[in-house]
Formats: sequence, C-alpha cells, structure tokens
Amino acid sequence: MRRALLASLLVTSFFAAHAQQERATEIQKLIATGYAHYFRGEMAEALADLQTAYRMSELAGDEKARLECLENIANVYADSKVAQYDKAIEYYKQLLAAHEARGERADVGDTLFNLGVTYETKGNLAASEDYLRRALALFGELQKPEDVALSQRALASCLMKQGRANAALPLLNEALVYFESKRDAEGIAYVLQFRGMAERRLGRNAEALRDLDAARRHYEGEKNIRFVERNWEETALVRAAMNDWRGAYDAQARHAALQEQLAGARRDELSSRLRIEFDTEKKEQENRALGRERKWQLAAIALTALLAAALAVLFWRQVAHTRRMRAMAMTDELTRLPNRRHILARAEDAFREGNIAVIAFDIDHFKRINDTWGHAAGDLVLQTIARTCRLTLRPSDDIGRTGGEEFLIVLRDTTAAQAADVAERLRTAVEQLEIPSIDRVTISLGVAARAQHASLAALVREADELLYQAKTSGRNRVASAA
Repeated sequence: MRRALLASLLVTSFFAAHAQQERATEIQKLIATGYAHYFRGEMAEALADLQTAYRMSELAGDEKARLECLENIANVYADSKVAQYDKAIEYYKQLLAAHEARGERADVGDTLFNLGVTYETKGNLAASEDYLRRALALFGELQKPEDVALSQRALASCLMKQGRANAALPLLNEALVYFESKRDAEGIAYVLQFRGMAERRLGRNAEALRDLDAARRHYEGEKNIRFVERNWEETALVRAAMNDWRGAYDAQARHAALQEQLAGARRDELSSRLRIEFDTEKKEQENRALGRERKWQLAAIALTALLAAALAVLFWRQVAHTRRMRAMAMTDELTRLPNRRHILARAEDAFREGNIAVIAFDIDHFKRINDTWGHAAGDLVLQTIARTCRLTLRPSDDIGRTGGEEFLIVLRDTTAAQAADVAERLRTAVEQLEIPSIDRVTISLGVAARAQHASLAALVREADELLYQAKTSGRNRVASAA
C-alpha cells in the first residue's frame, strides 16, 4: 500500500511539473505570436494573444512573463494606430510600480520615458514634462548617454508645445552634441528640425533657416513626408519673418501640396483605428469568456493531478498533447530561424554532448525603431540581423529567436573567451549594417560558458543576466563571464 501511494505521488508530481512546463511554453508562444502581430500592424490580433498570455502568466505565478506581457500590451495601446492612450498609461504605471518594487532602475527609466511620450501624444504636457524629467535624471545617474540624449530630445519637444522655446533650446543643443558624436544622421536631423522651430520662436531667423534646410535635406532623402511637410510649414513662417515673401509663398505652396497628400493617409489611418477599436473590443469580450473557461480547465487539471484513480487518463492526455506539440512548426515565421522551443531543444542536446557556450542578445531600443519607422521597418531589421548572424556563425553553431527582439546562440566546443570574440564580431557586424531608411542599429550581448553549470537553464540564466548588464552599462556592447 505504501509503495503504491509513493508511486502515485511520484507520478502526480511528474505530471504536475510537466503541465507547468507546457503552460510556460504556451505562454511564450502566445507572447511571440502577439509580438509578430504587433510588428505587422495587426493590433487586435496582437492584443488577443498578449492578453491571453498575461492571464495565463498570472495564474501560473510567472512574474517575468507577466511583466513582459504588460509592457507589450501597453506598447500596442500607445501605438498611433490604436491610440488608446489612457489604457497605455494605466498599464505603464502598473509596470513602473513593479520595476520600482524590484529595484530594476534601467527598466524604471524606460517606463518613465514611455509614460512621458504617451502623455505628450495625449496632450497632457504637464504630466509629460514631469515623467520625462524624471527619466532624464535617472538616465543621467545610470550614465546612459544615448538614453539621456533621447530624453532631452523628447523633453524639448514637450517644452516647445508649451511655448517654452528658451528652455527647450539648451536641451536640443546638448542632444545634438551626442548624436553628432555617434554620426547618427536620423538623430541629428530630428534635433535640427526642432532646434529650427525653437530658433524661429526666439527670433533667430537665419539660424532657424539653416537648421531647417539641413533637416529637410535628410528627410527628403529618406522620403519622410510627414517631417518634410512640417518642415516646409516652419520654413514658410521663417521666410515671412525675414520679409522674403516670395520664398514664404513657395514654401507654403510646397507645404499645402504635401498636406493634401497626407490627408488621404490620415483618413485611412482613422478608418483603420476605428476598425481596430471595434476588433479589439470584440476580442476582449471573447477573451473574457475564454478566461473564465480556462480557469475552470486549470482547476480541473489540478484536481485530476491529485486523484490517483485518474492518473492513467491524465497520462494518455499528456502523451497526446506532447505529440501535438512536437508536430507544431519549429521555425520562426518572420526570421526563418529556429523558434524558442526548437533552439532550447538544440541547446539541451549540445549541453549533454560536451563543452558549450551561449550568447543571449537583443536589439537595442527596438520599440523606438518600430515607433519611428513603422512595423515593416521593424520586420526588416529582425530579418537582416538574423541573416547577418547566421552568415557570421559557423555551420555547427545554432541561433534561434526566443522572443520579440531576443535571440539565443549555441556554440559547440567553445570556451568563454572564444565565445566573447564571436559576440564582439556579431556586435560589430550589426553596427556596420546599412538598412534602408534606418541609420543605425545596435545589439547588446551576454556571453556565458558551461564551466560549472549543472544545467542548461542555469547557463542561459547567466547569459540573460550578462545581457541585462550590457544593456544597463550603455547598450551596444558585450558582457562576458570571461
């Protein structure tokens, strides 16, 4: 009897652990598909997957996955195609409280920045200024110059909308110094455009005209119609202030032509936004019903796991489920790399075979790339980086996409020092990429070797921690256990 009871408890424990692992896999799959929908502009579908993953991570007690879902949901609501700014702010504030409680200062800074930008878009300039100033101060303390420059630029925009050009101009000058040091053409043009607007408001017309002309040349080359349209509007006002009425007339005519061209796009955007709002509400209603159903299912599974009489039934259900999972596609649809499940399986095999190293990396400021250039550009960045890394690695090495902009590389028969060299080659290769319409893309990498690690999970966890260290140290760098 005692042996039978012990066997029953062992089998129950096994199935409970297996069910937990399956839930974690399903959560990550939903996050990945939600992210893919988001970058293709399929907002309602993205929210459906992300909200389901959020509820599952809550029930499973997976705090890391819950916060990842929360951030992605907030990003979707803050997107101009959805424009649900109040909801985005609500979720960003929840995220901020969680990061503050966990002492994750770099994530606190990013969330403060996102709140500031969202409040500015919404039109609450006082709240925007408060959050952006807090982000700027924190990034300064953390000695993150790129984030400082981006915060200065955003804060200057907010101050300009408040009619405080005098306060905005020094921030723009400081940001320009950083972007010029990095030869960041997009960053330079953005600052010059806003600096020209500030200079016009301060009566410095010659300086304003020079900065606006320089910014316009860049945006015309990039075919960024929205920025060119705004530029011609400002140029017309500067020309008029200089009594150059012919130049003002020509600039205004160019502005009017572009304004008409953009009007159709804005109408399409409004129509798309209304459709997304309708689809989103419909999906949320469906998800609420599914959520109630899922709670009962999970409760039933938990109860079944405790009943020895139902172990045989549970066993065959798990076998059937495992077969279905193995039959799922093992390739990421966008990058054509192994997906999270596949790369971790390969890594487990390599770990059992012998000495390996792993590299965890992600793309710096990927949300801002998507926000600035659009979802298609974000897809192009992911595909280009995936192809570049695959070509740079050896045929025996494995690389897979583990999340939205996150990747994992498995290097066989490789020491920590050798892996660090590989990571640096990858970082340099990505930094030197020339992607159409996008000036500069960088990655941060964490490198760990097998050494004394008793499990693959511990090895990957160390690589993730080193990746976090690389990002908090300024991004575009390699952090290695070596």
